[in-house]
Amino acid sequence: MQYDLSGQSNPAIGFSAVVSKDVYLGDKQAIKYDRILTNVGSGYDKWSGHFRAPIKGLYVFSCTVMAVNKDNIQVVLMKNGQRMAHAWSDSTPWETGAITIVLTLKKGDKVWIKRGGHGRRINGNYNWFSGYLISTRV
Repeated sequence: MQYDLSGQSNPAIGFSAVVSKDVYLGDKQAIKYDRILTNVGSGYDKWSGHFRAPIKGLYVFSCTVMAVNKDNIQVVLMKNGQRMAHAWSDSTPWETGAITIVLTLKKGDKVWIKRGGHGRRINGNYNWFSGYLISTRV
């Protein structure tokens, strides 16, 4: 079997960002990952916490979540206002939850992580959000 890889990851689009300090989250508040490590294609906006797809394609997104101390928290990965996946950090110290998901996006679609419920505080430097384009052929 042969594969046509001509649509794979061209142009390169991807980002990784982290929360740089402990953050208190309001009801359903988007998490603003303020320390950007990579933002090829400029799709991620640290002021809103949203990734906006610069082009149509198949994307992979992942996040990790860790509550502060003995708190717990649920986060939700959103696509254009729809809940797509959930992660949970329990009240056990250093407990971490994670999401990895593959989504088809149209140009301009938005993806972000928001507080889903329970606790309100997340731990700085342990909460990450990343995404990247894997194919333009969808």
